[in-house]
Amino acid sequence: MAESRKVNRREFLQISAGVGGSLLVALYLPGCGHGKAGAHAATPDPEVNFSPNAWVRIAPDDQVTIEVGRSEMGQGVMTAIPMLLAEELDADWDKVRAEFAPVDKAYTNPIIGQQLTGGSTAVRGFWRPVREAGATAREMLVQAAAQSWGVTPDACQTERGTVVHLDTGRRLRFGELTARAAALDVPDTVLLKDPAEFQLLGRALPRLDTPAKVDGSAVFGQDVSVPGMLTAMVVRCPVFGGKVKTFDASAAKKVKGVHHVLPIASGIAVVGDGFWAAQKGRQALNVTWDEGTHAKLNDAAIRTQFE
Repeated sequence: MAESRKVNRREFLQISAGVGGSLLVALYLPGCGHGKAGAHAATPDPEVNFSPNAWVRIAPDDQVTIEVGRSEMGQGVMTAIPMLLAEELDADWDKVRAEFAPVDKAYTNPIIGQQLTGGSTAVRGFWRPVREAGATAREMLVQAAAQSWGVTPDACQTERGTVVHLDTGRRLRFGELTARAAALDVPDTVLLKDPAEFQLLGRALPRLDTPAKVDGSAVFGQDVSVPGMLTAMVVRCPVFGGKVKTFDASAAKKVKGVHHVLPIASGIAVVGDGFWAAQKGRQALNVTWDEGTHAKLNDAAIRTQFE
């Protein structure tokens, strides 16, 4: 593996011509600057984790955690995005776990321009940046191993979560290199694999999110609970564009666990101790609607307008 360094235009063209199928990428990775790795890590202590950018975190126990900045809606993105990064990292897939990324500009969808999921853009949008993130981590781990052995980085290669010294066969696990790698400068350029070298991409791998969904340990939005949290359910007009004319909250307020009944822009919100209280209060609420100009609109009328 070639040593990653800052290159000028002439060097870039020379190297690009000489690396065969590989791709030299000048990169800017969200969540990482040109300082030391770990400066923007989710867990910044370099003695614990190596996190050179916003996408990946490697622990001393070899666990590789990959942040997924998209919503999993059954399309498999919780596995696809980690595959992109793990491929370039040469990670041991058995040590890879995925977690949902926090709200951060680092995870902006480059096609849509927001941290948004839709339009089959997850893999298309992050095909390159997530692979660059993995290649950056790989490059730094190789440099860390080379320093440990007193050899040049091009005398080493990575394979399944380890760095190997080609001449002697010595190996260091990624987890053994986290502290040293975290002290290195983040490279300006990295080499991406040629598709012919892919080991993970293109394979039908078991989905990372399946076990937790099967055994019940997966945490969904409705599972989240914080001290003092209340749940709101909204009653909305059955006709698009309609508004509340009058409402009687007396019966809803008598439901055990209901705290508030509040008019809001989209209807009436019933706030209770949890889903069941809010749901029962919502069912007890008596609302009279002003259905507006669309009150008599139906399928036949819409079809006529289309025609």
